[in-house]
Amino acid sequence: MKAKPYKRIPGSHWTDNPCPVEEAQIVMLRLPGPLAALMIPVMLKGQRAGTGNWTWNGDTEKPTLRPSILNDFREHDPEGMVNHIWITDGRVIFLPDCTHELAGQTLDLLDV
Repeated sequence: MKAKPYKRIPGSHWTDNPCPVEEAQIVMLRLPGPLAALMIPVMLKGQRAGTGNWTWNGDTEKPTLRPSILNDFREHDPEGMVNHIWITDGRVIFLPDCTHELAGQTLDLLDV
């Protein structure tokens, strides 16, 4: 499994156990490279604008999320890392503005 779905719990972050895809509000992904794992708020349908969520195709083996995911750690450290990716069909596309060795590469998501 490349994407593991979870539900949010009021007053907490997410459930301890994965949920059915159709109930997913968060998806866990494991990336190759400097960021071990990501928990991304997702939605399967509806309008994304203003929600702070990414759209997810609901596929746990070949997930696609939109838009791109940007982690910029320079806010707290001018020398901090930038990780900017697309997740498409179970693959991680590391965009050229990444500041680590995987910039420009496309690799498979790791199993969660």
